[in-house]
Amino acid sequence: MHARITLFALGVVSLAVVSLYPTLQFPSSAQVSTFIGPRVWPLTLLIVLFTLGIILLAITWRDRKQALVSEPQTTPDTSAETAPASSRFSLGRTRHWWFIAAAVAYTLLMQSVGFLIASLIFTFIGTLLLGARSWMTIAITLVIAAVLMQGVFVSLLGIPMP
Repeated sequence: MHARITLFALGVVSLAVVSLYPTLQFPSSAQVSTFIGPRVWPLTLLIVLFTLGIILLAITWRDRKQALVSEPQTTPDTSAETAPASSRFSLGRTRHWWFIAAAVAYTLLMQSVGFLIASLIFTFIGTLLLGARSWMTIAITLVIAAVLMQGVFVSLLGIPMP
């Protein structure tokens, strides 16, 4: 289990590092007419992504060391192969991959339907993946997300939505 999380954390850190160069190619606020330039938001996300990836990596390594010290080595009889098939492929165990797929779909969908609609669809899917089951909770989340996106980008920052 630690190996999978370590690979995922390394992938997240690698994605942040690889995405840094194209992000720095965006114009800064000094080069555009808006208060905050197009570079600020992706750069902020990359910094957060890199930081959280490093934290996940550190926590995984710490937990692995603690597990090696506190538990004897497992035998092949107690490996993950004996786990029931339903627990190996549950939504909870693959949720992070669904989020990555949703983010890719969000990026592709944004080009065809626009920022606001694609963001609301992504918010809906993200809310479901995080475990919300009440339609009232989902509806409130979507309304708040739409108001925040419209209010922050258009009204507060003066950045028109694509």
